[in-house]
Amino acid sequence: QLPSGRLFHAAAVISDAMYIFGGTVDNNIRSGEMYRFQFSCYPKCTLHEDYGRLWENRQFSDLEFVLGEKEERVRGHTAIVTARCKWLKKKIMHARERVKQVSILENTCQKDGIGGNVKLCRLQPLLEVPIREAEAQPFEVLMQFLYTDKIKYPRKGHVQDVLLIMDVYKLALNFKLSRLEQLCLQYIEASVDLQNVLIVCENANKLQLDQLKEHCLNFVVKESHFNQVIMMKEFEHLSSSLIVEIVRRKQQPPVRTHSDQPLDIGTSLIQDMKAYLEGAGTEFCDIILLLDGHPRPAHKAILAARSSYFEAMFRSFMPEDGQVNISIGEMVPSKQAFESMLRYIYYGEVNMPPEDSLYLFAAPYYYGFSNNRLQAYCKQNLEMNVTVENVLQILEAADKTQALDMKRHCLHIIVHQFTKV
Repeated sequence: QLPSGRLFHAAAVISDAMYIFGGTVDNNIRSGEMYRFQFSCYPKCTLHEDYGRLWENRQFSDLEFVLGEKEERVRGHTAIVTARCKWLKKKIMHARERVKQVSILENTCQKDGIGGNVKLCRLQPLLEVPIREAEAQPFEVLMQFLYTDKIKYPRKGHVQDVLLIMDVYKLALNFKLSRLEQLCLQYIEASVDLQNVLIVCENANKLQLDQLKEHCLNFVVKESHFNQVIMMKEFEHLSSSLIVEIVRRKQQPPVRTHSDQPLDIGTSLIQDMKAYLEGAGTEFCDIILLLDGHPRPAHKAILAARSSYFEAMFRSFMPEDGQVNISIGEMVPSKQAFESMLRYIYYGEVNMPPEDSLYLFAAPYYYGFSNNRLQAYCKQNLEMNVTVENVLQILEAADKTQALDMKRHCLHIIVHQFTKV
């Protein structure tokens, strides 16, 4: 029963519902009723979490970064790293060229027969990629960003943690990762306080991080901060050039200039994985998916991160020829539906034509995705686009996949449009 119209009611949105309370109804009668309106609610996208787990467990790692003078080692996945960072992609390609020249893998690799670009290996050793510009701890924070689009911020204001993020910021500048630069800047600028500003300023000066140095200098010369800062012991140990700069900044603050240049926020995980699927990652494919005999190169690490079906296959009984037949139960999806599924796997895309939804309705259960988000969107897509022309096919598909509410919806339409159907 719908609530009657009213005035002066109160509303609040809590989680996935809106609550309406009170109001004045007919003849100035005050109401004490409360109604709850449920919003459309879909399972959340787990793309970032799935890739994050891949980074944490390092399963199916195929490369190893050798870092700094200590030659510390950090494992990773070619598919994710080359999709997200062009600088590291070049390093990986150089390492692959070195391996090719030495011909270490001649006896264990064979061409896959698709243009000769993809090589499928049974026991391929980890590809070693030397990165002399980075130490292990900040590099691991950077790698976490590549997989998840975010970093786990450490304790706010703690000197060692701020210095760590400064090292990450330096790497982000070197590797041209604009999005990570902004994340690091936000954390550091929010963490600068009276206790750590001089240490951060000295470090920014040493690392030639001009934007951070400017922020620290402006913080120091503020009227409410200056006297406290210059009385600190740390001020005595600053380099003479930095002390001179602080004094001059206090005496003659620089004129603020406004830049019309738009801020480069970089690309997101979703944007990068979309480009990777659409062709940017072709040369790094290491598995062949066969759809009704037609080959489609793909990436093991990405498939395993997003699907427990592929994870179990690659861990336990990886096919010797590196080829996997694609079906959903006993049904082979159409080429168009298969591409829709790949878009969901690679970057979480859920928009697709209604006919693809028929094929993919059971895919979340068969391939073991993290949740039934894809099925929820398939169901909505079918319900919104079910017509007299396609209702019987959808009814049959719903019956096969035991989607009872979808089946009920189709039967309802058939009953009401019986003659036309």
